[in-house]
Amino acid sequence: MMILQFISQNKDLIGLITVSIAGIFVFIKWIDNRNRELKEKRYKTYMDLIGVISGKRVDSSTPNLTEQIAAVWFLLEYKEYYEITTKIFSESDLENMANEIWVQHVLPHIHKLLKEIS
Repeated sequence: MMILQFISQNKDLIGLITVSIAGIFVFIKWIDNRNRELKEKRYKTYMDLIGVISGKRVDSSTPNLTEQIAAVWFLLEYKEYYEITTKIFSESDLENMANEIWVQHVLPHIHKLLKEIS
């Protein structure tokens, strides 16, 4: 009986609380989706950089050496992938997989990057 009386006397307050809780839930859900989208974009950009370093852009064109070197250093922006970056570049036989010009100009920057992130 008392609960019904409280509800009837505080309809506006109860409505406000209900709307506030729903709004907070929607906001939390939006933040979660936004964080997921940003994480996916960062992963895609990271993988695009790896592609440029290896010699292919997303559009299948070939980047020049300067772009490849810049891509190596842009990997510093992706701290969450340092462990995988280290594995990719330190556990690969890059000297035998790439052409001589790449080995001469890009590989030294990869070695410097690995020192910096370790």
